[in-house]
Amino acid sequence: MARVAFIQFTMIDNLGPMILCAELKKHGHDTEIIIAPEEPNYAQRLRDKPPDIFAFSCTTGTHLIALREIESLRSEFPDSMMLMGGPHPTYFPEIVNEDGLDVICRGDGEEAMVELADAVQDGSDFSGIENLWVKRDGEVTKNALRPLNQDLDGIAFPDREFYHRYKSVRIYPSKLFIASRGCPFDCSFCFNHSLKALYAGKGSYVRHRSVGNVIEEIARVKAKWKWLKTPYFADDSFLLNRKWTQEFCELYRKEIGMPFLCQIRADLLDEELAETIKAGGCHLVSLGVESGNDFLREKVLGKKITREQIERAASILRKHKILFRTYNMLCLPGETLDMAMETVTLNSKIKVDCPWASIVQPYPRTQLGEYVVEHGFVGPDFDPTKMSASFFKGSVFDLPEKREIENLQKLFYAAIKWHIPPSLVKRLVRLPKNPLFEAIFQATYLFNTAKAYRMPLWFTAWLGFQMRKLYTEN
Repeated sequence: MARVAFIQFTMIDNLGPMILCAELKKHGHDTEIIIAPEEPNYAQRLRDKPPDIFAFSCTTGTHLIALREIESLRSEFPDSMMLMGGPHPTYFPEIVNEDGLDVICRGDGEEAMVELADAVQDGSDFSGIENLWVKRDGEVTKNALRPLNQDLDGIAFPDREFYHRYKSVRIYPSKLFIASRGCPFDCSFCFNHSLKALYAGKGSYVRHRSVGNVIEEIARVKAKWKWLKTPYFADDSFLLNRKWTQEFCELYRKEIGMPFLCQIRADLLDEELAETIKAGGCHLVSLGVESGNDFLREKVLGKKITREQIERAASILRKHKILFRTYNMLCLPGETLDMAMETVTLNSKIKVDCPWASIVQPYPRTQLGEYVVEHGFVGPDFDPTKMSASFFKGSVFDLPEKREIENLQKLFYAAIKWHIPPSLVKRLVRLPKNPLFEAIFQATYLFNTAKAYRMPLWFTAWLGFQMRKLYTEN
């Protein structure tokens, strides 16, 4: 039996480690998930029974936090393997060369992690396992990706057991679920385009679990987690398969009967589907507006959704009394303050319930990441692997009105929901950065999040404070 400890830095349930834990336990291995910010002295607890493998699931930005943690753990657990998986090593596999790392896992990790744990248990060679890059004595064995698993029902339900010890997840009223994998669209800021290219010829990219399989998982979680109020479906787009959505909502209403949250695309929503999800119990949907400027949204970001489609979707949602949150990005390459104000105007026009805006991050090896380099929006010394884990800190672009647009991000919610006249907004954002704007952002973000996830304000504030400490330091 191999022992695997997944270390995470986010204070919410993390589907990747949960699924990997479940698969490893199904095959006889010992696993646990550790939320480092809530258990800063976890290493002391593990000394008597050191893990064979420390595993980190990382996006770009959080990989920097993980590398520092690995450096610390290496001195205390010299015989433990240090492994990193998730989006960052998938697109930047050369990170395996960083000091302290032994193995990276690219793409889906269920089968690879089980094979690795089996090999560690048996003391056998694991250098040839597909999806893994393995470093030994400075030499790296680079293995190919295996075909995509087409039977998602065969994967074990996420193991949430270890989250019971952590307050942040234990009493979090929303729990993450995922009913499908893969997205057929090619937004330039997203990883899907690159991942599809990596998996070309290795099976259908978009796959769904069966309705019954998803319902069974939710029913089990509902029975065990008394704090659960709102299941949240993290699928890239919940409405991809109309027949599946209709069957799911009908059975969900009968078997689960709780409000749920999901993500949709505006161009996939129509009256019939709105009626379907509303009858099923949908409390709120999130949809990407991204930018109110048509050129930035459609050409730069590759979001092939028109202003008219966004306005129509919003009208349908309001008609059926479904709350909606919009995702927006500011400080886009080439964006002026007037262009950014178009995003405010569009969100105001559609009467969004929960407007949300971030500072765009040109994540590495996405089409957007390539675009900003090709068009000179970043300098030749720009290193995307050093970007912050937070998308609220500031822009990496040298825009003529950068300060003004960054200020607008802090006032985004207030400008829309408090109906501040655009002329006044433009005057306000020309002021220097100041603590008041940051305080307004923190307060409105807190309220926005509490409303969307149906969380108490006190808990949202506590969780936000904990996460802010982590990302302020990184």
